Amino acid sequence: MKILVTGAYETDYNRTLVILSGLRKRSDVELIEFPYASRRKVDKRLLKHKCDAADFVFIPSFMHADVRFIKRLTDTVVVFDPLISRYLTKVFDYKQVWRYSPRALKNFYKDKIAMGLADIVFCDTNAHRDYFEKTIGIDRSKMHVLPVGINTDDFMPIVNKVDQPKKFKVGFYGKFIPLQGADKIVEAARILNEEDIVFEMIGEGVEFPEVKKLALDKHQLTNINFHGNVPYDQLNAAINQFDICLGIFGGTEKANLVIPNKVYHYAGIQKPIITQDSIGVREIFANEEDILLSSTDPEDIARHILRLKADKVLSDKIANNAYSKISGEYNEVKIAEMFVKALG
Repeated sequence: MKILVTGAYETDYNRTLVILSGLRKRSDVELIEFPYASRRKVDKRLLKHKCDAADFVFIPSFMHADVRFIKRLTDTVVVFDPLISRYLTKVFDYKQVWRYSPRALKNFYKDKIAMGLADIVFCDTNAHRDYFEKTIGIDRSKMHVLPVGINTDDFMPIVNKVDQPKKFKVGFYGKFIPLQGADKIVEAARILNEEDIVFEMIGEGVEFPEVKKLALDKHQLTNINFHGNVPYDQLNAAINQFDICLGIFGGTEKANLVIPNKVYHYAGIQKPIITQDSIGVREIFANEEDILLSSTDPEDIARHILRLKADKVLSDKIANNAYSKISGEYNEVKIAEMFVKALG
């Protein structure tokens, strides 16, 4: 099976890394990678030749506009992994566009045209598949659920040597986007400011300045550290320092549909996880068995942190069960297996 991967995609984006890493390990797949920076500048004759020579053309996450471009060049089966709805993200998550404006309609049709033209569409959760069908109007029969999963070559447990007593570390990493609810984590840190707990926050993004200002200027917290962005190849070591890992708490519709990269990564390093209770998360994780689910209320988040800190038996059970499930059933090889099976 020859699969061409193309589009103006992010070659280092986690979702794509997991899929491609797994596909490279299959003896029955010949993977050809041909990313381009711009549809205007790419050699269209060369691209068409590569598309026509493949059995499938795979267009990775976020590349909605590339689907129509590729479909005009070739009759080869096009496989698209949108990962997100542009309409849901722009209008309801970021609230950048008024829902009844022409721009909202434009984003709606970016979803509908891209997923409508693709021959096979991957969805990271059943909840997202339902949304694409009911809201965007995509034919359910062409959609297949492909969980985000984890690349076990990049994320694994590290045994940390403790030479002296250290503070209990509650950690988060992300791009500080609305669905992550980083401000709720800051408010939980405020509630726990007198406890022997330190919050470690990795990453930067659109909400980062406001979140940092909330923590350091408004609340003047001394129990929270902002580390900025950490290179991908250093992320495993960084998050292995956490005692408890925090997922997302955005409370948005999109937050209800996804299982974010970070939750898979936390599970893959065998750490206990607290995240927002959602339809998406419950598709794979079970509350109090391999994850601890919370509301988005900072008081509730703080309560769950204290509970795990005090109950090592529960903390270890959640961490061990999550690790066993994700490293065993949702590793890059299993994800690639699901991918190939969906192609038929």
